[in-house]
Amino acid sequence: MAKREKKPPEEPGLPAWMVTFSDLMTLMLTFFVLLVSMATIDERRRLIVLGSIIGTFGIGQAGYDPRTVEDSRTTVEPGPMEDVEDLEMVKEMLWEDLENDLDFSSSKFLQVLSISDEILFEPGQVVLTPEGQRLLDRILPVLLAIDYPLLLGGHASTIRAEELHEDYDMFTAQAIEDPTWRLSLYRVMAIYRYLVDRGMDPEKLKMEAFGRFHPRHSENTLLGRQRNRRVDIVLDKRNDNWYRILEEHQNDHVTPDGAFDYNGYRFQVDPQAED
Repeated sequence: MAKREKKPPEEPGLPAWMVTFSDLMTLMLTFFVLLVSMATIDERRRLIVLGSIIGTFGIGQAGYDPRTVEDSRTTVEPGPMEDVEDLEMVKEMLWEDLENDLDFSSSKFLQVLSISDEILFEPGQVVLTPEGQRLLDRILPVLLAIDYPLLLGGHASTIRAEELHEDYDMFTAQAIEDPTWRLSLYRVMAIYRYLVDRGMDPEKLKMEAFGRFHPRHSENTLLGRQRNRRVDIVLDKRNDNWYRILEEHQNDHVTPDGAFDYNGYRFQVDPQAED
């Protein structure tokens, strides 16, 4: 009787669950590839967003356009502006000065243009310098085109012995309130009057004097105190919502006594109507 040949032992195969798992992963990959293929990507918007991210995180310059090899920043000459809605145009006009006497910061709703007191006033003075007047004249066309109310905020710093000037005596002599508050108030009032005289609507300007009580930098150094002495032009777009609602409904629901009704509430908007 012939001998049977022995078969070599079979090598163990892959576990059954791995086959199922591989099928599942393949199906999921196919599904996501299908989703991506159905999506539409706007290449122009993608490049614009990419350029914004590059500038925001400090990789290259914020004005760099990844679609070109040139810097897309432009300078705007002073003069009447069209379609200006915020202070961003001021940043474009004065970007070469941002490291010295000017500082611009912004968020989704808030924009702040800070002007150093060194360019606006002489030490201890509350009268605008010719250089300060020229600066305000440059940004005036932009301010006139803004529909939002603007806040003028005056700031000062702690006065140290080495910084005292004889002109400061007018603020410290027999002063009951903090002299830095007085100084910041008179300075912001000077800017307010100058802008109103140049055609700004006084109803769109608000003033606040903060004295030395809202510092941005340390008061323990000379440089910090110099930077804290400033005037802020603040644009808060959230203030415009109520401004527009009031303007619209004042005309539609005004009553003979100078008030208007809105959603069942009665508002008195004419102070003379109460007399």
